[in-house]
Amino acid sequence: MPVTSFALLLVVVIAAAAVTVLAMSTWGALNVLPVLLIVALLARWGLAHVPFDDKHS
Repeated sequence: MPVTSFALLLVVVIAAAAVTVLAMSTWGALNVLPVLLIVALLARWGLAHVPFDDKHS
């Protein structure tokens, strides 16, 4: 993975965590947790058809 892609991935993860903390403090955990669950399940469903790459390069 190139360094720029890795750095962008880190920035996106940190930004997503910040938005999650902000949403939880604004609307409360009971309103945000179901949305996070739905997003996680949609991501899992969307990536289910992607085959694993276990080959050695």
